[in-house]
Amino acid sequence: MPRAKKPAPDAPVENGQSEAAPDEPIAGGRVEETFQIFQEVQGSVVGRSREVREIFAAMLSRKHILLEGPPGTSKSTIVRAIAHSMNVPFHFIEGSIDLTPSKLLGFFNPGKVLKDSYLREYFEMGPLTQAMEEGGVLYLEEFNRMSAESANLLITPMEEGVINIPRYGQVVARKGFTIICSQNPYDDVGTLQVSRAFLDRVVRVRMDYQDEAEEIEIVDLRAGESDPRLVKTAVRITRLTRSAPEIKLGASVRAAIDIVSIVRNLSLLSDGELRPEDLADACKMALTSKIWVAETINATPEELIERVIERARKELGSDFYLAGAGDKKKRS
Repeated sequence: MPRAKKPAPDAPVENGQSEAAPDEPIAGGRVEETFQIFQEVQGSVVGRSREVREIFAAMLSRKHILLEGPPGTSKSTIVRAIAHSMNVPFHFIEGSIDLTPSKLLGFFNPGKVLKDSYLREYFEMGPLTQAMEEGGVLYLEEFNRMSAESANLLITPMEEGVINIPRYGQVVARKGFTIICSQNPYDDVGTLQVSRAFLDRVVRVRMDYQDEAEEIEIVDLRAGESDPRLVKTAVRITRLTRSAPEIKLGASVRAAIDIVSIVRNLSLLSDGELRPEDLADACKMALTSKIWVAETINATPEELIERVIERARKELGSDFYLAGAGDKKKRS
């Protein structure tokens, strides 16, 4: 499917908005091209039609975006796909307390400054200033782990489309510049409170886990497994961790992918013969690091996973992997 050509540099934005009409498609002015890019993005991810449509609409509206959802819900995958299909620069930053304002903005090369002076050509741009000058996408994953100083640095570029750097001057954002942030609302370890001033300048897109059929398709694609019962079992076990009362936060689809991959490789280490304990071991390896046990529960993560496996066995019956046949299977 053809992609839109990269837009030529445009006039700078004013008050965070481009000079183009508010309803002008970001792809280059043609409704057909815009819809074509939208369809291409939808074709590159499993499901997520609502979320892709909402994110795309926000970008077309020149809005900055907050993606909120648990880990493993395709937040970065969708953003990368949109930026790639629109043929715009994409800058990825992992949020942490060590992400200082200078790492976002950039800095003067100290060796060249000492040798000469503070010349503009000696300034090495950071991802924020690069995205502004290129009209690209700046994606900040787990941005609520950033310091308040770094988070507040984003407010002026989002609101006014400009930022002033001492000794360098003003950086003006070109049309298409978008800040997209993501956060896990369930994780309170190492996170900071996001200011209302920041939230007032973004639109929020809520992302939750996909349905079971879509997660099975994701595992099929990512793990490349040919046994549908193994995939179905891994997905069901993973999904049950999200509804178990003893577990505060369940695992994402990444756990199901890990289960399938580990089971496949355990079979290589046992001459292809698998037993229920092999599946249980794979589940414990994949899941115990990904679940969040409720504080009031007096049980180990391994014990909780054993309970989840038994629940999945009852629900799936003969569709449960390794069910029957002497509870072992010879893999080819």
